[in-house]
Amino acid sequence: MGDRAEVLSIAEAADVLGVKQSTVYAYISRGLLKRRRLPRDRRSWLSRSEVEGFGQRKGTRTLIREDEPAEQEAVTSVARIDGDTLLYRERDAVELARTVSYEEVAELLWEQPGAAPATELDPELVTAIHRLQDSMPPTSLPLDRLKVTTMLLGARDSFRYDLTAPSVLSAARTLAPAFVASLPQQGAADGPGQSIADRLWGRLTAEPATPEGIAVLSAALVLLADHGLGPSTRAVREAAATAADPYSAVLAGMSVASGLLLGGGSSLAVQAWLGDITSPDSVSRVLEQRLLRGDRLSGFGQPRYRGADPRAATLLKMLAEAPADRERLAIVEAATDLVHRRRNLEPNVEFALGALCFVHGMTEGAGEAIFVIARTAGWIAHAVETYAE
Repeated sequence: MGDRAEVLSIAEAADVLGVKQSTVYAYISRGLLKRRRLPRDRRSWLSRSEVEGFGQRKGTRTLIREDEPAEQEAVTSVARIDGDTLLYRERDAVELARTVSYEEVAELLWEQPGAAPATELDPELVTAIHRLQDSMPPTSLPLDRLKVTTMLLGARDSFRYDLTAPSVLSAARTLAPAFVASLPQQGAADGPGQSIADRLWGRLTAEPATPEGIAVLSAALVLLADHGLGPSTRAVREAAATAADPYSAVLAGMSVASGLLLGGGSSLAVQAWLGDITSPDSVSRVLEQRLLRGDRLSGFGQPRYRGADPRAATLLKMLAEAPADRERLAIVEAATDLVHRRRNLEPNVEFALGALCFVHGMTEGAGEAIFVIARTAGWIAHAVETYAE
């Protein structure tokens, strides 16, 4: 099948069938349509005759509901969950979190292993970022600052509508450094050549950095880099499917991720209710008061794993091993023990992220910033995959 006239792209097949592109992916994942490859072409193609024949069958359009996002899980190669293991490009994310940097994982997700990540920004861009941030209210949450920086980067990029992979990835490599530069300094200033985790630490907390603390933050960035086709990632893919530029696609992901029931937003709630607890002995009383008020107990349970969330287990173990406020660590442990005893629920990665912020005295909203900076790597990988299709 080497003749372009004999094949259809995913978008063309969707037009022929009168369905969304996500539905075409669902047909493929169920074996109703078969993907093809052309020589020296990484995109997915479908046989024109097969699609047209399929569309003529009675009831084709009602086989799969348009709002069935889970069916897309089988057709992205960026990340997937195998049992209780999160895989990035078929590599164990937990193992990566312990052995490599966030920058290296981003390049892995972008299928550019070994590429040298750009961590230094043009001084003129840094000045523009600082000028814009200085105009914001001092009480602005970190995520608000990241959103306006994303818009600034897009406005300054004359190649923003070049959706080829090299152009998109060139833009992507400026995102994390620019996001770090957007946040007010809380502690020691960062220096040139440092990793994203090193530079981010002093933007989130006044607490002195330690190798163990940086390792936990780096692991959090790696473990949050992707999680398959969750709500924020689906928003990014929907934006990319309309040929929205990568900055707009990332903004779509940020908007969904800022919901209090998801990722960084949930960690913000965890950090808040942990902050209400003054000692390990008061854990039961504070949680009782929250439940009495009808407050949601964020940070527990993760239905996508059969057992405990491996990301949370890894981060909480590393957090306990790092030098930190021992009483705050004891509060975290007491809270997880109590919820496990009473509700048989394990902490999820949002709890671990909120606990990291709580234990190290990070600024309000730090968890959202960590989540979004980390997930940008995955969002870009999904955008590139969608643009190609």
